[in-house]
Amino acid sequence: MSVKNILEKRRSVRHYDASYKISSEKLSSLVESASKAPNGNNIQATRYLIIDNPDLRNLILPIAFNQQQVIEASTLMVMLGDYQAFDKENIIEIHEEGFQAGYYDESLRDYLANAAINYYKHKSKEDLKLELTRDVSLASMSFILLANEAGFDTITMSGYDSKKLKDILHISDRYLDVMLIAVGKGTKAGHKTVRHDVNKIIYRNEIS
Repeated sequence: MSVKNILEKRRSVRHYDASYKISSEKLSSLVESASKAPNGNNIQATRYLIIDNPDLRNLILPIAFNQQQVIEASTLMVMLGDYQAFDKENIIEIHEEGFQAGYYDESLRDYLANAAINYYKHKSKEDLKLELTRDVSLASMSFILLANEAGFDTITMSGYDSKKLKDILHISDRYLDVMLIAVGKGTKAGHKTVRHDVNKIIYRNEIS
């Protein structure tokens, strides 16, 4: 199925077969492919926290407005951005790995690493938060497309209490939580939604 077809058929599914299980191997395969999504300077800041413990899911349910997909979906994933990905050591290590793999020479290795280090060096916490949100969102969309292609249903969720979620899961301030993704086999199709006509959302050279 083409990406175009997946996007046109995709629905936000809220009702899932609670008995259906997705194997760890399949999830790992989806995450591995999603990790190829574009990300700033290839610092690879996205982290995928899989919640498969039923007790934890039950604790999350009330802080996510009792959305039943939290406990019914095969997988509940917390999409996180890692602030430590901006550290100089991480950037150097990643570009060294690229050099060792033969993807570029020493000169380009050093140029890319230094450019990334200097790019992030003077950014504020809010700037870095935006960087993480952007990168994690790209990875999340990639994961959703891959999951849909594999025959699973999905829904992204921003409706939850961020502080309580991080408290329950013991997520430190090192990480930014961007969204939840529920994945599984739907029992009821998501409803269709209206989208703006393309001519209403395209602008050229200026926007008013």
